[in-house]
Amino acid sequence: MKQTTRRISKRFENKRNFISLFIFSAVVIVSVILFSRNASLSEWYMIKIYPSVATFLSTISSLFPFSVYDVFIVIAVLYLLKLILFLIIRRTSFKSFLFSLVRFVTILIAWFYFSWGISYFRKDYYNRTNIPETAFNSDNLREFTSHFITQANNSYVEFEVMEKEEIRKEIEKAYKRVHEPLAINWPNGKRRVKKMVFESLFTKMGISGYYGPFFNEIHINNYSLNFTYPFTLAHEMAHQFGIAKESEANLYAYIVCINSEDERIRYSAYASIISYLLNDVRALMPDEYEEVINSVKPEIIDDLQRNRKHWLSARNETLSDVQNKAYDAYLKGNRISSGRENYSEVVGLLISSYDSLTIK
Repeated sequence: MKQTTRRISKRFENKRNFISLFIFSAVVIVSVILFSRNASLSEWYMIKIYPSVATFLSTISSLFPFSVYDVFIVIAVLYLLKLILFLIIRRTSFKSFLFSLVRFVTILIAWFYFSWGISYFRKDYYNRTNIPETAFNSDNLREFTSHFITQANNSYVEFEVMEKEEIRKEIEKAYKRVHEPLAINWPNGKRRVKKMVFESLFTKMGISGYYGPFFNEIHINNYSLNFTYPFTLAHEMAHQFGIAKESEANLYAYIVCINSEDERIRYSAYASIISYLLNDVRALMPDEYEEVINSVKPEIIDDLQRNRKHWLSARNETLSDVQNKAYDAYLKGNRISSGRENYSEVVGLLISSYDSLTIK
């Protein structure tokens, strides 16, 4: 009699758990869909709610000297492998496996989007800043290229010695100066730079930096050459401020860096953007490409070539290709239709913003 009662109780409890999970999953999915279809609602969340979330998560993660995000990903993968293994060796039923899997995935989805991912659905740069979009054509590109290369050439400085903490503090100061016209809140958490746990692996993939949304952490690859470090750091900081699109993060990094009082940081911005610009010139004005590239200071070209060789020497083609395809799919899955090509769209944003923001 007692065994029968326990079985009935257990069955009732399982049913209640499945109903609770169904309701929780439905709420999460409906909420994400709602945010994805309402840019104004997403913008409200990123302005009013996200700063508190970012501050809370980054305060916790800043207590640890290592990347909490990297460790979390390892634990998550091990947990999934454990679920699969227990199913294979029949330590758990398929129903229990399915329950645990759906619960885990739902928690991850909720954590990702409400800790940062809603930023993919917010208003775009033009609607946030009320800056009109300028047509991206050969005439506008030609005019912008002329101005940009002149400034890039004037910005060149030898970049050998660098104190990373000094650079971080200077970029913080620059962000504070320009956060209002960039339409971002200040502050959004503690921007402690974390070392990648699997730096060697990420180097082989060609990853110079990334943002860990689950714990609001910035990661910069120490393999990066010094002259690229400030721009990469400013780019990842833009993500932490709630800027999801790679092109917009590039734009924010550029504006912040050139508004720095440190000439090395200013040069990092020009050197990091010029490759995107030259690619656009080659695509849109192929007959003028040779003339344009010859107008770039030879020392800058040397830096770009040195950086390219530096990363190619460490690259594992298979790992790099897998990572590129995976990240491309990830971006497209979050409504960035151009995928990885979104990085290069920064040139169009710069053309539109050139006369509207206080850009040096």
